[in-house]
Amino acid sequence: MPEMTKKIADIVTYTGKVFEFLNPKPEMVCIEDIAHALANMCRYTGHVKQFYSVAQHSVLMANADLPGDPLVRLLHDSAEVYIGDMASPWKGLLVVVDICNEYYETVKCFEQRIGAVIGTALGVDLSPNPEIKLGDTRMFWTEVRDLMPKMPDDYKWGVSRMQPLDAKIIPWNPIVAEGMFLATYNKLKENL
Repeated sequence: MPEMTKKIADIVTYTGKVFEFLNPKPEMVCIEDIAHALANMCRYTGHVKQFYSVAQHSVLMANADLPGDPLVRLLHDSAEVYIGDMASPWKGLLVVVDICNEYYETVKCFEQRIGAVIGTALGVDLSPNPEIKLGDTRMFWTEVRDLMPKMPDDYKWGVSRMQPLDAKIIPWNPIVAEGMFLATYNKLKENL
C-alpha cells in the first residue's frame, strides 16, 4: 500500500494507539479509548437540549431492563469510536438514493468489520442483533421524550413508536460519562 494511503487510513487514539482502518487488529483496541471517545461524542449530531454522550446512552442501555446481553448493549455503538456517528436518517437516505447505495454498503461493511475486531479484542459478539436494535429503539423514544426539542405534531419519525423507559434521562458531563462507562464495563466483565 502506498505510504500516503496508509497515512490517511490510520488514526491515533486517545491512548496513543494507531488504529488502521484497512487492517484493523484487536491489539489496536482498548476499552479506555472506547470509553473516552464515546464520552466526548454527542448523540443526534448535537441536536439535543444539552450535551448527551454516546457513552451515557450506552451505559443507560446496558443498565436498563431491555432485551439482549448487557455487555453487548454497552458496546453496541463502539465502532463509532473509529468511524464517528452517522445520523440514522442520513444513513437511511443513502440506501434510498441509488447513486449512494454503494457508499452506504461500504460504510456498513467498515462498521461491521470494525465491530467484529472490537468484539474479538473485548471477548464479545458485536454482530448485528435484532434484540439490541429493539432496545436501541426503546432508548431512542426515551431520549426523544427527555432530550429533544419540541417536535411538530405531524413530524414523521423513521422508527416505530415504543413506550419510553420510566426513568428520566439527566445528561452527564463527559468525565462522568467516561467513568460510568468504564465502571459498567468492569462490572459486567466481572459477572461473566
